[in-house]
Amino acid sequence: MNSQIPIINFFINNNITALTINDYPVITVAWNIFLLLIPFFIGKKLISIWRKTKFKGAKSKIVGITLFCFWLLFAPNAAYVMTDVRHISGFCPNNYDRICIDNAWMIFFFFTYGIIGWIAFVYLINQMKYLINKLWGKLGVLVYLWLISPIIALGVLLGLVNRWNSWDIVFYPQEIINGALLYLNDWTYLKNLVIYTLFLYLLYFIGDNLFVEKFKFKK
Repeated sequence: MNSQIPIINFFINNNITALTINDYPVITVAWNIFLLLIPFFIGKKLISIWRKTKFKGAKSKIVGITLFCFWLLFAPNAAYVMTDVRHISGFCPNNYDRICIDNAWMIFFFFTYGIIGWIAFVYLINQMKYLINKLWGKLGVLVYLWLISPIIALGVLLGLVNRWNSWDIVFYPQEIINGALLYLNDWTYLKNLVIYTLFLYLLYFIGDNLFVEKFKFKK
């Protein structure tokens, strides 16, 4: 998700973000891809710990739960990348009903960028599904698959609409909780959450079938 933390301010102050595509800073592409890699490495670490300890003992359980919480915080960043296709809007100035030759290439740029988010989203869910299956079997996987999409949808909307970052939960927990409750108490917010959830289910199950051979995890 987009950020205004010191490292991004450094880039801004040094004009590294001067390169933009339809007013979308190119450096943000690298930043968002970095953010979606965080849960990937957390997932790998969790699987590694399980293989070594089977989460036996208080220490490994605490570490496992802590890492999973961080994974849950950062996992929405993969799905968030898909929403960046919104920056295609207005790519042809003063000519919204036609395609202008100068910027026609932007369609494929943002489409490809969105595909990266989709593949990462499916991979991350399957990465954790592998571990859930080892811990709780098929029933655990079923519960996980039906719960994870609405949770990620909520995370995406909190970043997209409310402009919260994954790490803001540490600094503004009450504000984020209040924002999350809006998606249960207000019809307009709830409608967006339901639609996002349904599309994430659809994108996951399509992707899971398309990439099934590529996303197999070693036992």
